[in-house]
Amino acid sequence: MHPILFKIGTFQLHSYGAVMVVAFIAAIWLANRRADRYGLEKAQISDMAFWALVSGVLGARIVFILQDLPYYLAHRNELFSLQFQGLTSFGGLIFGAAAVVIWSIKHKAPIWKFLDVSAPAFVLGHAIGRIGCLLNGCCFGGVCSPSFPLGIHVAGSTQLHHPAQAYDTLMNLVVVGILLLWEARGLQLGQLTGLALIFHGTTRVIYEFWRAGTQAQVDAGDASSTYWGNLPFTQAQAMAALIVMVGVVIFLVRAKKQQPINSAATPAPA
Repeated sequence: MHPILFKIGTFQLHSYGAVMVVAFIAAIWLANRRADRYGLEKAQISDMAFWALVSGVLGARIVFILQDLPYYLAHRNELFSLQFQGLTSFGGLIFGAAAVVIWSIKHKAPIWKFLDVSAPAFVLGHAIGRIGCLLNGCCFGGVCSPSFPLGIHVAGSTQLHHPAQAYDTLMNLVVVGILLLWEARGLQLGQLTGLALIFHGTTRVIYEFWRAGTQAQVDAGDASSTYWGNLPFTQAQAMAALIVMVGVVIFLVRAKKQQPINSAATPAPA
């Protein structure tokens, strides 16, 4: 855990915020690399990405607050924190995707092109962002064997834990590779977005199994996610399963459209 990368006087560079900046730059780079395939201008992608980022961060904060609303009602001074903390990736995904759609409508640009070009970029950004979680010491995995070579120390716990954040990073990097390979084979517009939701949602379901524990384990610092009441899954897993189902619907519906990605490279309105 290295929540503070370095200090210069009173200035502190938080690792989570620094990694998030790297994640955003990497996502923009990947989207720009694939712009020509969709007939999109890089300037358009940069403009769209800016609003997706702003909306994504805002949405990630709003959803995080709603998840723990009683606490924030009792600590209203923490509602408007400007630091990169207290965010949830689901809020970022939902609000970010909504921003892409709204931006496309406003600029009379092809929605599915921009969603498809954004999908692998989002997954890459998420994969890098989890490294920030690892450095920050949040979203960690459950207790592992003392002899486990990858075990990490977590603040507030005397036991070693699974580096679940790193597992999630690796899974999502594999997803990026799968998406790019599948894209090269040929898909209808919109199907890549569906596939991204399917695979990313699946990785989140798996990731939560490493994190989940009872409320007592969470209070003891031995788990970072609790099961949903008496159910054998977490709220995050339920949300991830819903995202997978939405992805399946999008993939199947868009499969019926005669709009192959490789034949759709006509310049979008500037």
